[in-house]
Amino acid sequence: MVVFIVMKPLTHHVPRGPLQPVRPGRGLLALALGAVLVTSACGQATPSPGVATPAGGDGGSATASSTGDAGAGAQTVTSGGVRLEATMAPGGPEAGATGAGIAASPGLVVDYTLTNTGTKPVLAFDVVPADLGSATLPADVDLKHAWVYEQSGVLRLSKQGFAPGPNVRFAAAPVMGGHTVAPGASITGKAYAVSPPTLDVPGESFQAPRTPVDPGVKQWQLCIQVTDRAAQARPSAVGGGVVEAASTAPQGEELVCTPPSTIPVG
Repeated sequence: MVVFIVMKPLTHHVPRGPLQPVRPGRGLLALALGAVLVTSACGQATPSPGVATPAGGDGGSATASSTGDAGAGAQTVTSGGVRLEATMAPGGPEAGATGAGIAASPGLVVDYTLTNTGTKPVLAFDVVPADLGSATLPADVDLKHAWVYEQSGVLRLSKQGFAPGPNVRFAAAPVMGGHTVAPGASITGKAYAVSPPTLDVPGESFQAPRTPVDPGVKQWQLCIQVTDRAAQARPSAVGGGVVEAASTAPQGEELVCTPPSTIPVG
């Protein structure tokens, strides 16, 4: 029996991508989809080497600092040849906005700047689709979207990839969007979480946190996956300098996270 899994995030988002993963069923031997994809019933997808947690870890060794009052000042971390600076503030819905997202719902808004302090271009995966699984990035992707989950008692707004779930194989690799950052250059952006915060991660086809977020969580941090795979990126239909590349779980120091800080009160 062939089972097509429609990937849905654990939020109100409506799936966009037409691509679906293939899971083995009882008696399944092969599926012809452009090419023959064979998935063994005993095969398991293992986390990427160096991943400290199912969500991708904390980015390895880093130098972190805070400035200003807790929750209000800039949180800064330098790791793996990049510097990430972020601030969080309450954000209200914009007048006349409808639907979902940062414009329509009260929440927590993070402004960030990521600087390449190294000598080679890097790829920052900071354009996260609402539904991870498509082989192309939707042209209307929300640039402020971030995965939201709780890690060790800290609310994490994260722009990153995840490893496929056990026995999941894709006909084509899912992609995420981002920006290529030249040595010495910087990019700026926003990340958003509804308030009170709720879990927002990819569906069961990926290894992602599944524990509900404590609505009373007191601390936050921002994480961005940064890799040296800039040469593998291709232009995206989103435009504005956004590129896309195959999504993978963070390895080693690829997940750069600011230090935890107190969530500001509106």
